[in-house]
Amino acid sequence: MDLPTFRQLTSPEGATALAAAAALAPTDATHLAVLARLRKQFPPELAAAAVETALLRRKAAAKFAHPEGLFFTREGLEVASGEVVANHRAERFRRFEAVGDFGCGVGADTLALASVSFVHAVDRDELRTAIATANLHARGLSHRATVRTADLLLDPLPDVPAAFADPGRRADGRRFLSLAEYLPPPAELLARLPSAFPIAFKLAPGVDVAELTAFDGEAEFISSGGELKECVLWLHGLRTARRRATMLTDTGVHTLSTDTELSAAEVGPIRGVLLDPNSAVVRAGLVPKLAERLTAAGTDYTVQMLTADAVPVTPFATAYRVEGVFPADVKAVAAELRKRDVGRVTPLVRGTLLTADEFVKGLKLKGTAHRHLILTRELGRQVAVLAERAVH
Repeated sequence: MDLPTFRQLTSPEGATALAAAAALAPTDATHLAVLARLRKQFPPELAAAAVETALLRRKAAAKFAHPEGLFFTREGLEVASGEVVANHRAERFRRFEAVGDFGCGVGADTLALASVSFVHAVDRDELRTAIATANLHARGLSHRATVRTADLLLDPLPDVPAAFADPGRRADGRRFLSLAEYLPPPAELLARLPSAFPIAFKLAPGVDVAELTAFDGEAEFISSGGELKECVLWLHGLRTARRRATMLTDTGVHTLSTDTELSAAEVGPIRGVLLDPNSAVVRAGLVPKLAERLTAAGTDYTVQMLTADAVPVTPFATAYRVEGVFPADVKAVAAELRKRDVGRVTPLVRGTLLTADEFVKGLKLKGTAHRHLILTRELGRQVAVLAERAVH
């Protein structure tokens, strides 16, 4: 969709086309059929934009509680922050009367920031700024923000006391892994800002943590709905720790942090409970901190799993009650499963080169019971752990 088509989409005729498309509830499978029907009523470009928008709004329900009325591009929705994560991040900016949103995209973070502060949003793409403006209007937040098209590395920046930046992490089908490839690179944007300027950068969750050491900031790894979503690099006045793992769940915000270097957790044999730390905890390097909190031990210096005597109450790890620990030998494990009438397993691989699909296929399962099969390492040896997930 180009800018002229988007403007047509936001016209009265576009509203009619959108309503017609929404009524047909397009999916990936029915997209072409729905488009063919709408082309009989509307110009081809408008029909295509209306069907695409209706489809994207349905997909956006995974990120936004109320996506109706919002506009997206396919790429814009893919990279947009989910509402829960964006709202969590915005809270740290509440103390500022105004804040910049650098690289605002379609405005997902602009909406969250506008709920806590006045926002000056900037993006170099004119279509994205037009969409962000429309989304602010749809949410009744136009009076809480300005949006303009500008290049963050070439044009004057908004005069704000703090900012959130979401650099581009993909182009022409490529995903950028190094911060130096981001658009713009964080270091280059920082060079344009005053010394010690409070700013946060949204980064990919798989960012190389070694690259973050050059910034002397706080790396917060955020998990929502049990899935690792992103890393946020908080700098200067926004920094509160060295590393932080945050889990956003139905029960609230759970966070674990450190401001010092951590020594590896002590290791020992697998006991009655095996703990699989949340990926945010692992990426933040806070497994030793969690071990200390739960009076748990590691199972091997090469594996990010913990073991304890009893099931702890914690949002930071999934607990499994251990039924048996066996050498990772297919025949031996198959024999143990037959004894227990196990015909179905849920495999989990942690810190071993074993392949779950091949291992499970070799078991030739028959039976009615179910177990979790955890392929991991214990004190230097590869093991298979039969377990049941603990539920509080």
